[in-house]
Amino acid sequence: FHADRKAVLEIEYTNEEGTGLGPTLEFYALVAAELQRKSLALWVCDDDDTHASKSNEEKEIDLGEGKKPAGYYVRRVGGLFPAPLPPGTEESQKAADMFRILGVFLAKVLLDGRLVDLPLSRSFLKLLVHPQIGEEIHGPNLHNVLTLDDFEEVNPVKGSFLKELIALAHRKRTIESDSTLDHTAKRMKISELKLHMKGSSCRIEDLALNFTVNPPSKVFQYSEMELVDGGGDIDVTLDNVEHYVEKCEQFYLNNGIAHQMRAFREGFDRVFPLSTLRAYSPEEVQGLLSGEQCPEWTRDDVLNYTEPKLGYSRESPGFLRFVDVMEALTAQERKNFLQFATGCSSLPPGGLANLHPRLTIVRKVESGDGSYPSVNTCVHYLKLPEYSTAEILRERLLTAINEKGFHLN
Repeated sequence: FHADRKAVLEIEYTNEEGTGLGPTLEFYALVAAELQRKSLALWVCDDDDTHASKSNEEKEIDLGEGKKPAGYYVRRVGGLFPAPLPPGTEESQKAADMFRILGVFLAKVLLDGRLVDLPLSRSFLKLLVHPQIGEEIHGPNLHNVLTLDDFEEVNPVKGSFLKELIALAHRKRTIESDSTLDHTAKRMKISELKLHMKGSSCRIEDLALNFTVNPPSKVFQYSEMELVDGGGDIDVTLDNVEHYVEKCEQFYLNNGIAHQMRAFREGFDRVFPLSTLRAYSPEEVQGLLSGEQCPEWTRDDVLNYTEPKLGYSRESPGFLRFVDVMEALTAQERKNFLQFATGCSSLPPGGLANLHPRLTIVRKVESGDGSYPSVNTCVHYLKLPEYSTAEILRERLLTAINEKGFHLN
């Protein structure tokens, strides 16, 4: 409904106080969270995916909808990339409908100057800025836009396996072109070629591969897809392994995602032309959409780029305790604080220095250790009681930032 309208979109919630920037940014955050649900089958994922952090210490994650168990959202180190789906299937059509909404959503984010915490992969962003996606008259042509290097970024296991198959085929060609060997010697050397994976080796025939691909996760409903006609009956051997990799690459990076990208472009173009993004690099588009997704700040940043007022000064013990607590917040706590104080869990490019309006800290009158901070998210206005210790301040602040809705405003 709003895709064709150029007016700035503002949101308020039924039975909740608060209008303007804060609730609007929360709306964008909630939509971004919904679009990351694993059950939607939109993104490359595996059944054993958990949190995208390398340590995997967090078992639950909160993207704005409350804490969800590990695996509820697609969280990958390489970021979000469209899941390849068999063309012409019901599942592919459902995904295309969601990608059309995603296109409208991201275009409105850019048009209205909002920020969303949506960790898109560099490979997906590379598609968005490529001229073949934004300007092809008959829809996106993905041929040769992405490479196996791009695919390996978003799917390291499968990408490195396909690269190993290419390396095996290259070793075979090297033997075949060796003029010092006769035909028998070449066949002998070729028969001894093995794949090397994770410290072990095997012959390609031992893998029992054929010209089909299976869904990576139980969330995808299709059983398998043939890469060529009768692919289920064609074994992958040293003689056809290059053809197998070519067909896999075509499915993962072209045919399997072309319908989704066409729908994405249709949605985006309703707001403004996707071809406009050609002026930007993938990294710049990510910055425009999400700002700093892993917000960081130092003690000096908090001192220099926040404004203590109305009862607090930069020398006030209560404000300095707040600075100490802010400096010690974990990465997830920082995101939660920003969501609470500004309505968005990311910072604009440049960090706190470029947050406008500046985060303002004022003394909450007639309150003490038993009360909680509250905010006016639209103007980044934090009303902070003067607590007696930093420990109490931290406990009250963390409780407040986990409150959903706009009750503490």
